[in-house]
Amino acid sequence: MKKILLVLGFGIITMPLMAQLSQTERDFAISYLKATHNNIVEVVKDLPEESFNYKPKEGGWSVSNALEHILLTETAFFGMAQGTLVNDESMSEKDMSGKDGILIGMLANRGTKVKTAAPFEPTGKWDTKEDMLAELEKSRNQLIDFLSSTDADLRGHVTTIPVGEVDVYQIILIISAHSQRHTFQMQEVLAELNAM
Repeated sequence: MKKILLVLGFGIITMPLMAQLSQTERDFAISYLKATHNNIVEVVKDLPEESFNYKPKEGGWSVSNALEHILLTETAFFGMAQGTLVNDESMSEKDMSGKDGILIGMLANRGTKVKTAAPFEPTGKWDTKEDMLAELEKSRNQLIDFLSSTDADLRGHVTTIPVGEVDVYQIILIISAHSQRHTFQMQEVLAELNAM
């Protein structure tokens, strides 16, 4: 009986520790957020307005449209992550970590075209490129601060999105992968413009 109580006691004491992200996971997510942010800034910062607003001949978004879409979805996904964390019904013992790389690959891949939902369609919410870049920096800093300091169980809270069940940590990875996808889109638009 003492052994069982000892094991149960140890389990209760160490449960919060097991629920924590590993430092490797935390470092990877922060590095990915920083890298995808830097890639966007590198593509956008020196673009003249004409290039920033150029729309492809066959239709589609300009660089400006893609950046606005990134900002709109990033805010929504972070809100979803925070909402999932406070929802006790979202607790799960499933280990979703094996899907991390699959989600990144799927979301970053431009090979599959997806029509965005109406709330994430660009509408010209921001006045200037500088305003958009400042908003992106603010958003990324908020995400990085959150990841750096939270002790919430990001792996133990799960929600369902169009690609299936994901944990909160994966929602953060999706934010980066989604912005990587649209950075590729920006580069495609600019390649078309430069080829003219």
